[in-house]
Amino acid sequence: MVTRALTSIVLSVTLLLSACADTPAPQTAPEPTDFTTDMPFKLDTPRFGAGIANDGEAIYVFGGSSEEKWLGDVEIIDPETENIQVLHDHILPRRYFSAVYDGNHHIYLIGGISHEGDDYAYESRVEVFDTRSRTISQAAPLPYPTRINAAAYLDGKIYVVGGGHRDWKTKQMKRSSLMAVYDIAANTWSLAPPMPSAKETTAVTYDGKIYVMGGYDGDKAVTSFEQYDPDTNAWTRLPDLPHPLSAHSATVWHDKLFTFGHYTNLTATLVYDFKAQQWQEADLPVAASRHNQATTIDDKVYVIGGLEPAVKVLDAIQVFDESQLEEAAR
Repeated sequence: MVTRALTSIVLSVTLLLSACADTPAPQTAPEPTDFTTDMPFKLDTPRFGAGIANDGEAIYVFGGSSEEKWLGDVEIIDPETENIQVLHDHILPRRYFSAVYDGNHHIYLIGGISHEGDDYAYESRVEVFDTRSRTISQAAPLPYPTRINAAAYLDGKIYVVGGGHRDWKTKQMKRSSLMAVYDIAANTWSLAPPMPSAKETTAVTYDGKIYVMGGYDGDKAVTSFEQYDPDTNAWTRLPDLPHPLSAHSATVWHDKLFTFGHYTNLTATLVYDFKAQQWQEADLPVAASRHNQATTIDDKVYVIGGLEPAVKVLDAIQVFDESQLEEAAR
């Protein structure tokens, strides 16, 4: 009996030890995987030749062209959250036009080339986008239709200068030096002194004056830099750019004027110091493109969209902050 009992005990212990040996050792729990909800900050649709404006709170990108079609949508960019809202099929599909904010909740879309159905037209219709209701209304039409014009707002008026149009007699492209002035309160247009030279160009405002820089005169890109003073109703030629520019964008940051892109040198960037009255190259890592758009908001410069020929249409939203801009302007 004792021998059988001892044998049973030994067998039980052996089985228990065997079971313990077959049990896998406890494993350390894996480290949690890093997870981020960050999304790339880019346009909903790549585009070039768009219109752009900001109201101090949001950036509005209108129309333009993608690789596949002309666009009639509006992308509304919140710079703080990097959130983008899209209003589809909201405006007349057009490209190479101006978008101008009037300081009173309205953005005016002026000129360009429109595309409806099978029809293309140099556009004289002026659409007005309400930034509060996000509705579209019509203003008095532009006296003469132009593409790649330059427009700027000052003291209740919108000034539209230059651009290109098709000559009705020769059917050839012709560049304009004309300046049309829209009185917002009266909803009327009038003519003011023309630019010193005819061209498709870009404009900004600084200290109550309008500045146009570079452009295309129908034969070549130009280096001209000109100022219009509404108080004297006169133009002044300023020091030329360091090199020709066309198909570029421009914006003012503090007392500096920055330009981005060029028809042939897609990464060209220049800066003009209004105080020192000097141009210089600006070392900014801008994505290669022509027909992009630039704007300044919240002390940052945004360069949006553009075309890299034979490569792609850009969906880029490039942001340059104070430190980058100060360094580039030294």
